Amino acid sequence: MNEKNCLSGVQRTGILITLLAAAFITSMSTTVTGNMIPNFTEYFGVSSNLAQWLTSGATLISGITIPITAFMIKRTPNKVYFFSAMTAYTIGSLGAFLASNFPLLLISRLLQAVGCGMFLSFAQIVLLRIYPKEKHGTIMAGYSMASTISSLIAPTYAGLVMDTFSWRGVFVSLFAFGIMVLVSGIIFMKNVTDKEEAELNIGYVALSSFGFAAFLIGISNISGGLFSLKSGGLLLAGLILLCIFSILQLKSESPMLNLWVFKYPKFRIALILNICLYLIAMGNAMICPIFTKSIRGFSDTAYGVATIFGSLLSVFATFSAGKLYDKVGIKPMFFTGAGLFAVFSVMGMFLSEQTSIVYISVLFAFQSVAVAALISPSTAMALSGLEGKERVDGSAIFNTLRQISSSLSSTLAVLLFTLMGSNMTAIHKVYGYFGIVTVAIVVVVIIYLKSEKKQGIERVSK
Repeated sequence: MNEKNCLSGVQRTGILITLLAAAFITSMSTTVTGNMIPNFTEYFGVSSNLAQWLTSGATLISGITIPITAFMIKRTPNKVYFFSAMTAYTIGSLGAFLASNFPLLLISRLLQAVGCGMFLSFAQIVLLRIYPKEKHGTIMAGYSMASTISSLIAPTYAGLVMDTFSWRGVFVSLFAFGIMVLVSGIIFMKNVTDKEEAELNIGYVALSSFGFAAFLIGISNISGGLFSLKSGGLLLAGLILLCIFSILQLKSESPMLNLWVFKYPKFRIALILNICLYLIAMGNAMICPIFTKSIRGFSDTAYGVATIFGSLLSVFATFSAGKLYDKVGIKPMFFTGAGLFAVFSVMGMFLSEQTSIVYISVLFAFQSVAVAALISPSTAMALSGLEGKERVDGSAIFNTLRQISSSLSSTLAVLLFTLMGSNMTAIHKVYGYFGIVTVAIVVVVIIYLKSEKKQGIERVSK
């Protein structure tokens, strides 16, 4: 039964708080291990490249899970779906806390990631469903504050907890937070979306899953040479599988994902912009801790404290950006975000073995505010123009590619750092790469503004 029309103000607020709290802890778990990589390499005796799969592997599994969620959201009552996602996440958190070796830790992280992947699209769809369109910018700002800001402050939180309770303290706290969100869901969650007929084609699931996995594993193995089966071969195989999947989806009468949502220009532009944001933000989430701890020699707590300033600023910036989007559109945030990313990239190329912790704090702050200025407006821009089934499919596609780009960004950043020598020169080149992605953001902005101007002229001429 659809209970949307029966919701009181208190119930609507309860659902909002429950979903934002769930978004906060599930998103935090995605990047919380970025700051913990040096600890895991020492504790379990594994390489940095293997340990980083605790982050990139988790985002990969989230990305693979999200396309399936479009089917599950259509067929499953909201309350059942919510408890399934949060249960997977909570059990994964408990397993990570109890893990006695690296394989068990990785498996637990992947189970966490399944819960996270199930939740991302679901929260957006429910929130956009229970609030009117004129509030979508503000609501997505709240969602982005919960999901994006938690990803940014995860290193701060991990650093403080690790220095006090060790890395296991991080996972037991995530388990406790998961239990609290489950209790909140018992009290507040309602069924607010309509159940729809949908089919799950196992062949489509296999194509998309193996395609994404082969592509990302191939990227991570490039350090061994492009012209080998485990790097270039997997890359090519992944691209071929994803192309076949896309063609079949476009031709199918009952696709797993409706790829025709790409016909909407705002959806395309917003998606490209989000991919660029994640390439920078998640890449920096891997590189900045490596520089701060391994090259400069600062402690986990020092790095955690250094990120607090940026995290606090990003909370204010995210909410302000959402309200501005509702009033004036996305144009002001485009220019603000691109400018801040440019400053951040230049600052990164001036890092040295004498860099102070204050400089690192300011660097992180520029990146955090740049992401905050763009993430919620671009998400609202992508999804608000879609309705019904298109919104479910659009949200699934949007979050799938955003998660895959997050996994790709972590892998690429560490790969570039390793290939360039794992030294200061490598750090500078990685931040140069972030600068190139910033240029891509500017190009996206220009394309969007020109298309908007052209459409405006055409409307006037008619």
